[in-house]
Amino acid sequence: MEERYKIEFTTFLKNFKSHLSKHGLKNSIQKDYILKILFFSNEHLTAEQITEKVRNEYKVDVGIATVYRTMKFFEDMDIVNFLDIGDGIKRYELSLSLHHDHLVCTECGKILEFADELIEEQQKIVAKSNNFNLEDHVMTIYGICENCQ
Repeated sequence: MEERYKIEFTTFLKNFKSHLSKHGLKNSIQKDYILKILFFSNEHLTAEQITEKVRNEYKVDVGIATVYRTMKFFEDMDIVNFLDIGDGIKRYELSLSLHHDHLVCTECGKILEFADELIEEQQKIVAKSNNFNLEDHVMTIYGICENCQ
């Protein structure tokens, strides 16, 4: 996917801080680092992976409990989505990414993102033919990736 987000990071962070301030909520440098990790990552990261990346990239001693609390906070604010590929482990991505679906390898757990206009249009047709008002959807296709075949 060429263009991943609808917004640039500096604008996103400024809007985030403004929203927090407007609602009397506090920001922290840890939240900023976590957002930056999520924004610039091409992976769907677990809380443990986020913790490790913040520690390694920013040399900040952030605890796993802080990351879990922050991710819950971001979920409540609709800043992140989580993906569970069937193993019970939450993987996170920012919700401001352009709409996409996922391919998940059942052997190695690799996750690929894809967008397909034909699939999107077909879902609208199916919803309409069933008198259903489509608001959103999540599509995850499970299979075996090229490397594991």
